[in-house]
Amino acid sequence: MEQLDLTPSPRLLEVLGDIPYQPWQCLAELIDNAFDDFIADEERDPQEPPTVRVTLPKSTTPKGDEIVCVADTGRGMGKEDLERSLRAGYTNNSRHGSLGLFGMGFNIATARLGTLTEVRTTRAGDADWLVAEIDFRRMEKAGSFSVPLSRQPKPDTAIHGTEVTIRKLKPETRTSLRRQATGSQIREKLGDVYSYMLRSPDSVPELLGSALIGRGFALYVNGNRVKPRLPCVWSANRYVTYRGASISAVTRIEKTLKPAWACMDCGYWHHSDPEICAECQSENLQLRERRVFGWIGLQRYFDTSDFGFDLLRNGRKIRLKDKSLFRWEHPDTGQEWTEYPIELGATVGGRFVGEVHLDHVPVTYQKNDFERSSSDWRTAVDIIRGDGPLQPKKAKAINYPENHSPLGWFFGAFREIKPGQRNLIPGDGARALHETAREWGRDFHKGLPEYRTDDRWFEAAVDHDEVKAGQRAPKQTPAARDGRPSTNLPDPDDILNVTGLSLTGSTSATSPKDAASLPRQETEEERFDRYRASARRLLDLCHEVALPNLGRREVVVYETSEPLRDGNGRETPTLARSPRGNKIEIFVDGRHSVFKECGRDPRDYAIIQLAETMRTQARINDPLAHVAADIISRLPDQRFTDSALRQRIDGLLQRTREALTSVVAIREYAIALWNCLPISEKEYAERNAEATESSLVWSEATTDGRFMAHVGPGGVAAIIRSRPDLVLDGAVFTTTWSTWPSHDAKARQVERLARRFESLAEFIANTDAKGRLDLSLTRLTLDMLDQEIKSEDLQ
Repeated sequence: MEQLDLTPSPRLLEVLGDIPYQPWQCLAELIDNAFDDFIADEERDPQEPPTVRVTLPKSTTPKGDEIVCVADTGRGMGKEDLERSLRAGYTNNSRHGSLGLFGMGFNIATARLGTLTEVRTTRAGDADWLVAEIDFRRMEKAGSFSVPLSRQPKPDTAIHGTEVTIRKLKPETRTSLRRQATGSQIREKLGDVYSYMLRSPDSVPELLGSALIGRGFALYVNGNRVKPRLPCVWSANRYVTYRGASISAVTRIEKTLKPAWACMDCGYWHHSDPEICAECQSENLQLRERRVFGWIGLQRYFDTSDFGFDLLRNGRKIRLKDKSLFRWEHPDTGQEWTEYPIELGATVGGRFVGEVHLDHVPVTYQKNDFERSSSDWRTAVDIIRGDGPLQPKKAKAINYPENHSPLGWFFGAFREIKPGQRNLIPGDGARALHETAREWGRDFHKGLPEYRTDDRWFEAAVDHDEVKAGQRAPKQTPAARDGRPSTNLPDPDDILNVTGLSLTGSTSATSPKDAASLPRQETEEERFDRYRASARRLLDLCHEVALPNLGRREVVVYETSEPLRDGNGRETPTLARSPRGNKIEIFVDGRHSVFKECGRDPRDYAIIQLAETMRTQARINDPLAHVAADIISRLPDQRFTDSALRQRIDGLLQRTREALTSVVAIREYAIALWNCLPISEKEYAERNAEATESSLVWSEATTDGRFMAHVGPGGVAAIIRSRPDLVLDGAVFTTTWSTWPSHDAKARQVERLARRFESLAEFIANTDAKGRLDLSLTRLTLDMLDQEIKSEDLQ
């Protein structure tokens, strides 16, 4: 049978140079190959950091002498491996687990840069360098793919590695590289693209968390070490409370999918066990792990473009600052919404950042995006941001459940842009210092040590709250740096109000200059903001109350540590305020002498204050005691019965489980907490799950943390005793533990809290009739635990 010879023309290699790769992409293709070898070398000396050195033309390099060289300290190659590696279209990398995914990458990169490529390689123990020269013009003229191979002796047989040198650079490449090398743009770009590969424990501030640590490879450009671009995020130790859960400013993502069979030749995934690849009929199949992991972080500054997610494959960033995960498309209508940033997004920007590794998701041949039509990509998106809207109101409006994905929780916790500690935003007491925070961010990226941690940003957030609360005067520097008039001086109108001056003149002895030095008078809104800042909600009193002839009111009761003062400036145990609509806020000074010295219950005074406020607003003359009694009878958590206390226990237990959600979101913690449960508590949780969530795969729930939604009070007690380091000190419970110096003191803190949960477990298990004192004891236990669960700040 006759056959056709389809061996391509050698001109193919030169034509590959017309593929539109930017210079940094060409370098990245060669760096990928080196990093792949570092990763594959399991016998590499840990004391010898894997290194790649890139040489680029400088502005002083004579014309015609310019070269591009990428040299690594990898294992090097023998003759057979070298021959295969230089063959067009060949790759010794599998389609999964490597940066160099496409065999044409080397050919495209070298052809794009110049017309003459020299490859030198040697292994430890070899006596010579193997040197191959690829001259595209000569190969085309000869009509052959054959290239000369020579050997050069090396002075030290211990030397190993590979060098790729490109000469006879193309004019456009020469011009671009000269310009970018001088301006260090190449170095900065590579430091961003390979940030994960270049980061090491020494380069990552400790408080940013271990999730940000990478492989510690070394990369140099023209002798200057490439610094990884570190994310300027808040410390992983900074938390805010959202829906009863503590949400860290650096939150991990960790989801292991069911392993699948991957074709090592074409990359096609098979979810069954095939004999050959359904796509290319290859038998080179491997069962491989599929995993989505990384982190979502809160940047210390807002920016209109410098935010979004870096999406990585095998350690290299494929997408930088990707914002597509902030958009949601309705599956039925095709309508698309940008959900973040929303408020003032055009002028303030966003601050959600992160790194997500999608090693199993296929990418385009240029490695500049993922294959978004693949099922692997769609699954990854669902894991990161869920399948519904991030905004709770939007989700509810179109009949979607609340979004509990990692991004959904993070969005709920950090979407607001109000300055202060609650949202981790620097301010000056009057406004957010966005430009100042950005300037500090630029100093962080310059590597200035005083900006390495988030202390400066956090101090400005604390300062904002203190100035707003009237605890001290504002500082001048932040306001001046923000390009706005300084807020150090009181508003002129406030000065006139304080001093009695008028616009037409006054005989007052206080001059405007003297008045300017007086503190600005606190407004009523600021005063109540200050009360809330040091308050906690009495959740059993926070309900909607509807009474005949008095109407319906939404009641929120705060117990504050701030002294309360009435309109005449006198201290009072309670205050009421109606900020808007049918809402009533009741404030109780928990440190007032009537509570601390006389043993009265703050709840009783709050109910009396509420009764008086509702009676006054309705303009009726019903006796105060009668109205108070009606209110108590309509508050479910005030009933003093076995069933009412059980309902309250359920509510407190639900809050506790929600608060524990942030702990078990980390897989290793979820497994640890499940393992610390006694068998009886594991069985309790399993029975509870079977009764309420029968579709749950229990074996998965015990490792991914979903079991926590079914743990009983006895299980919570066991967790407190076994892992106080994970749940005390404000993580879940406000009870302090690590700060106590002695082991006995720590043990007493743990035992006191655990015993209270055990008493609730005993109450639930005991179905006998209970006396008044037993019911009173359980109610007091609930009251105490209400104060110890870290509560959401719902100002």
